[in-house]
Amino acid sequence: MQITIQSHASVSAAGSTKEAALASYREGRVCWSIDEVTGLPVYRVKDLSHSHKIQAFAEERGVDRTTLLALHAADQAVAEAGWQDKDFSILMGCSRGPTGNWEEAFAEFTETGKAGPKTSPSTTLGSIGFALADYFGTSALASSLSVTCSSGMHAILHGVALLRAGMAERVLVGGAEAPLTTFTLRQMEALRICAPIPPAGEHACRPMSTPASGMVVGEGAAFLALSLENDAAGKPVIEGIAFGRERARSLTGISRQGAALHHCMSELIEANGFPDLIVAHAPGTRRGDAAELAAIQALYENLPEDRVVTSFKWATGHTFGASGPLAVCGALLVMPGKKVLVNATGFGGNGVSLMLG
Repeated sequence: MQITIQSHASVSAAGSTKEAALASYREGRVCWSIDEVTGLPVYRVKDLSHSHKIQAFAEERGVDRTTLLALHAADQAVAEAGWQDKDFSILMGCSRGPTGNWEEAFAEFTETGKAGPKTSPSTTLGSIGFALADYFGTSALASSLSVTCSSGMHAILHGVALLRAGMAERVLVGGAEAPLTTFTLRQMEALRICAPIPPAGEHACRPMSTPASGMVVGEGAAFLALSLENDAAGKPVIEGIAFGRERARSLTGISRQGAALHHCMSELIEANGFPDLIVAHAPGTRRGDAAELAAIQALYENLPEDRVVTSFKWATGHTFGASGPLAVCGALLVMPGKKVLVNATGFGGNGVSLMLG
């Protein structure tokens, strides 16, 4: 039985449709803009398509930006899969949760000393998954999970486990993140890893460049519709998924050798062979990029051919919990029918790798 990807969809600064995103990736479009308050470069979604259904639901529920982006990406994936009238489980990852609602509620509290009745339910991480379930009318499992920047990839991991365990027939998996608030951007700035504004016409984030460009925060969402089938009928499949964790004395918990990702990639390559392409997590930071490249180089040190490695963060920015699924969607767009390995990693030294086929 194969894990079949029935459909996939994403919204990011690269584009809010497959056609727009693919054009950005192929043409190398400059997708960043300047945040007016902080002056930092950011990757902001600017062209969300209008949907009366999503707009009405969002206004009724008072959802924040994270959930809104999730609704747009998930709606496209469900429609393409033909799941509108079917029941399916939902697993979505998000590093920081409904950031906008949190900050607005706290600002109101600091001003008035009171919290509104919707504050608690609207600021929980679970509210995002529950909103998706309510929107689609599904009564199956709906969960949200946070594992820092690999949150969305962990959602895929859990979805695969559900299918293989026979606990679900169809699973919508992915991630969403809307971290372009002043407070969140200042947090990233305090880490001293943010990229400066580049010269005109250049990409703000340049993954794996020398010297490192620095990280640029982005917003976005991406979802995959997964099912377990004997015959994939020409559709892409998940050949394998692996996870690992390491302990290192660094802010991220990741060692200079990228041990967790090396373990994940080694496991997948041993079982499925070498990929045609590796889509790196590569946030553009000096230590993060170097650790991942070290892990990749260790895999290929005894092979004559060069490894082929890329990252889409020059077009999307670092979308935290959404970055893994967003990279998977990018790989499916630019390398259809090929064997592609996609990485995601995050604080705590955790890593997840996925092999597409």
